[in-house]
Amino acid sequence: MRRLLTILTFVLPALCLCAMRPDSTATAPVIQRIDTGHRVQFAWGAEAGSSIDLSAHDMSSIDFNAGFGLKYRHLSFAGIGVGAHIMVTNSCRSYPVFMALRTGFTEKPHLVFLDLRGGVSLNYLPGNMSQTGPYASVNIGFNLAGNRKFRSYILAGYTLMSRKNINEYDPETGLTDVTQLPSLNYASIRLGVTF
Repeated sequence: MRRLLTILTFVLPALCLCAMRPDSTATAPVIQRIDTGHRVQFAWGAEAGSSIDLSAHDMSSIDFNAGFGLKYRHLSFAGIGVGAHIMVTNSCRSYPVFMALRTGFTEKPHLVFLDLRGGVSLNYLPGNMSQTGPYASVNIGFNLAGNRKFRSYILAGYTLMSRKNINEYDPETGLTDVTQLPSLNYASIRLGVTF
């Protein structure tokens, strides 16, 4: 609505002035594009934090994430990212590769925003075993400080990393041993910055 009023404020007087000229057919009115300051911008950022294992499998982790993408209007970040989730009590590692979307649902400065991520997690398990599984994260974020060039924030949310059972065949005994690996549910908190 404000944009429409701004455009009408500048365009209508210009058209009226052009119409009032006696020789209005000789010169065409020049209407300049009004720059509203909205343009697609490149964005990149990094995060560090921790995740507590809610599924009681002793898989709490230290997390590092980085991503790059675009920001435009109410989207403060839309892009791809990678992360490293290093388990604290064992040698397991997970490397999520995800699409991220961060929005405050408004173009105005805001304190709270929503951060959504979805992708795949590359899981490295003990015994030189690895597998992939779906990765999803839903976070509520709070802006801490920022200006036109950077923004710092804190995220708190839920993360799911899906894992599959592992079937190991023993050729000596002819038996298959099944290792149960349930999905991991995390409560996560991260501190981040985007540029």
